[in-house]
Amino acid sequence: MERALLYLALVAAVALVMSTALLTSRPHPLRATCSDVRTLARDILTASASRGAVQGAYRFDYPVVIAPSGVYCQECLVELSIPTQNSTVLIGRQRLVIDASNGIVKLYKLKF
Repeated sequence: MERALLYLALVAAVALVMSTALLTSRPHPLRATCSDVRTLARDILTASASRGAVQGAYRFDYPVVIAPSGVYCQECLVELSIPTQNSTVLIGRQRLVIDASNGIVKLYKLKF
């Protein structure tokens, strides 16, 4: 009888550990790598709203498409519909100046 209770207690402890391991929040695999894409989108909106310029350094693990109709990254599910003058694809480490002084966003690459 004691052996059965011990076995039951062991099974309950293992089940408790496994259930808490499954319930802990794990970071989404794209969140860490896509944070700079979201930061770029936020910086573009900031520059556009203030009609000024913003400078920043970004690391893009996935291609970020800059098109005249806006900015998007298919892997990160980031899409920003804002008129831009540039048409390019950004990947890797980038240092950019985002200028929106004329109402149209222009991106200028700087060297590291």
